Amino acid sequence: MVRRIAIIMLNVGAMSAAGILTGCSYTGPSGLEKGRTMPERTIEQVQEEHTDEWMAISGVEGTAIGLSEGKPCIKIFTSSKPQEIRDKIPSMVESHPVIIEETGAFRALD
Repeated sequence: MVRRIAIIMLNVGAMSAAGILTGCSYTGPSGLEKGRTMPERTIEQVQEEHTDEWMAISGVEGTAIGLSEGKPCIKIFTSSKPQEIRDKIPSMVESHPVIIEETGAFRALD
């Protein structure tokens, strides 16, 4: 439980730092040209939105942003076999790949 909280806190800290470093601005609806679509959400935003939902699935131990074939992906850490939860978690979310990795249960160290 402590490790799960630590992982979530690290993810929140990383997302906050990324937001501070990149900055943001809002130009309002008039800032969009006709025919342009809204930009896709960042991998951090997608992970943050879905983490609580994924953590509610039995066997899911945590989530993180990692690399798969050199590209950013969302990682789901599980104490179950990945195929046991694959039907509950999509392989792509908003064009971001989702990789399920069997890690075993997370436990706090003494």
